[in-house]
Amino acid sequence: MEERRLAFVLSGGGARGAFQVGALKALYENNIHPEILVGTSIGAVNAAFLAVHGINSSSIERLIQTWMESVKMDLLPKHFAWLTLRTILKTPDYRNFGKLQNFLVAHGVRPDLRFRDMREIQLYLVATDLYTGQLVLYGQNPGQSVLEGVLASCALPPFFPPYERDGKLLMDGGTVSNLPVEVAVSQGATEILALDVTDPRKAAKGETNLKAYLNKLVNASEQRHIALEIALAREKGIPVHHIPLRGPDPTSISDFSAVPDSIRIGYEITNRWVEQWTTTYGNRHPIEIQMNQGVNL
Repeated sequence: MEERRLAFVLSGGGARGAFQVGALKALYENNIHPEILVGTSIGAVNAAFLAVHGINSSSIERLIQTWMESVKMDLLPKHFAWLTLRTILKTPDYRNFGKLQNFLVAHGVRPDLRFRDMREIQLYLVATDLYTGQLVLYGQNPGQSVLEGVLASCALPPFFPPYERDGKLLMDGGTVSNLPVEVAVSQGATEILALDVTDPRKAAKGETNLKAYLNKLVNASEQRHIALEIALAREKGIPVHHIPLRGPDPTSISDFSAVPDSIRIGYEITNRWVEQWTTTYGNRHPIEIQMNQGVNL
């Protein structure tokens, strides 16, 4: 019988990553634990944190406190127009990049940490090579730096500029895969829980300015990629449990003031998902069920 390997796949979404923190707490409390963690952008931050500190109650609480600290850190500054102008003029502000790096190091993602040091769980982080347009996967090579993988996965202009490494121009992984289900499939997952903090509502009808058009363009690309990757997994007979995590109103990727509410809402949504699962399948958790199709709740 094939070994069952559950993957948690964590999407990108900036400050909306706080929803994932609440979801992770709910999943842990319901004894649903992964063998594989895959993350893009802020999902890479959350995945790396758990891989480094372990999946246990103290680690989850530590992750919550780290997010509470982020409220005061201004990790994604709100002066978007100024940052955009500096990027256009080829004078990007690297101070934000340094602030993020220092924040990660302070919370355990040390420069000397390698993927081979993740002994309890497999960790994969997704970035993009702008020279080729291809996905760059950190974690297949056990000697790679975990810190470099997180920073590459989070390099989202104009907040954090892309940077060159080993002949690649690395940028935020959400450019090519904002919910990297396909990576989980390729790395041996037999079942997938996808914690998705993308929010299609940011592309609301009626708005016709340049920013609205760009939001619509990004949203169309994200939603298409997500649908294709989930379809690919299911075609291979791998159940995907897609859990959309969002509040009653859209949350900006840079609005860290919403973190406490987002954690609470992510926790509540995921507990409802578990309750609905239990109602349908009894006390067995997702990894215990053999299915040909995932359940979207």
